[in-house]
Amino acid sequence: MNDLIARNSLWSKIKNIRLLPPKDKKFYELFNQMAEHNVQASVNLIELFKAPDRDRREIEESIHNRFIMCTKVSNSVEELLRVSQQPPFERSEIMELTLNLTRVIKFIKHAANRYVIYNFPSSDKEMRELAPVIHNACLEIQNAVRDLPHNRRLSTFYNTITRFEIQADLIYHEGLSRRFAEIRQNRIDAEKMIDSLCSGNPEDCSFSDLLAVDRFIVQYVRHVAIFFILREVYVELEKATDACTDVAASLKRMVAVNV
Repeated sequence: MNDLIARNSLWSKIKNIRLLPPKDKKFYELFNQMAEHNVQASVNLIELFKAPDRDRREIEESIHNRFIMCTKVSNSVEELLRVSQQPPFERSEIMELTLNLTRVIKFIKHAANRYVIYNFPSSDKEMRELAPVIHNACLEIQNAVRDLPHNRRLSTFYNTITRFEIQADLIYHEGLSRRFAEIRQNRIDAEKMIDSLCSGNPEDCSFSDLLAVDRFIVQYVRHVAIFFILREVYVELEKATDACTDVAASLKRMVAVNV
């Protein structure tokens, strides 16, 4: 009799236990979608810097559309967080990850937009070097996100993305240095020519001499203007690589407390 009472009591307690729902796997699908949009936008960026003028607007619009789609997925993550009873990670960490994923494609979009608006005759060496670095970082992010459901050891991905960010910084600063050198050389050449003319007899100064000085000054002003315009594109590209590192850091923090 006592055994029966004990079993009934135990069964009553078991029935009252509220089981937690399984962790919502939909989050992983949304993370993958955002990572894919970043990868495709980075592919478009490489194409943009190689494309002739007539094709640039269409490619830039493709990047913009990818940004819109990525933003919609981010909104879906936010909505899912409202209704999900057991997300796979801390809610604040999930929001930080989605924010950083959106920032990557946002800076890609900004760089593409400025490149098209300013209508450069062609891209320069640094742009063509930075775009593949961003693409490679986005691929590493995609691989890390794909591994997230079954692999919490993301240090390899984090370290690789960090190396890409360092590489991008070097390209960025070398580009600025190269442009500064061009401007500085233009100014030195113009000053030498002016000093040479001023040191001689003014009557010996010909129209062609004055025209040459004018050309040097115009070249100097042109290089200064191009530098500040190019710098806007460089800055957005460099921000994109920094955002990739932020994504990697978010992933690393997420798994660190959820092992």
